[in-house]
Amino acid sequence: MLNAKQRQFLKARAHALKPVLHVGKGGVTPAQAAELDVMIDSLELVKVKINPNSFEDEDSAAKALCAAIPGLEHVWTIGHTMLFFRPSRTHDTRFPLP
Repeated sequence: MLNAKQRQFLKARAHALKPVLHVGKGGVTPAQAAELDVMIDSLELVKVKINPNSFEDEDSAAKALCAAIPGLEHVWTIGHTMLFFRPSRTHDTRFPLP
């Protein structure tokens, strides 16, 4: 569980990032969750964008992704963009939390 200072630190680091995953009309699929699991191991901090025409809202999409991927932390949501963090399991973290 992240505290407020850690969330602020991660939000500042994620400012320049582009979304790496887009959730469409079908909502969060198991294939998307598996792909995000692979990506987050190397990137550690990722943005996910929910398309405006999606039938799934941001809160339910964030809960679905956190439930499907062990250790995934939902950091922040603004508009249709969500930010997720998980320290790498294979190498040292690029984002040492304060």
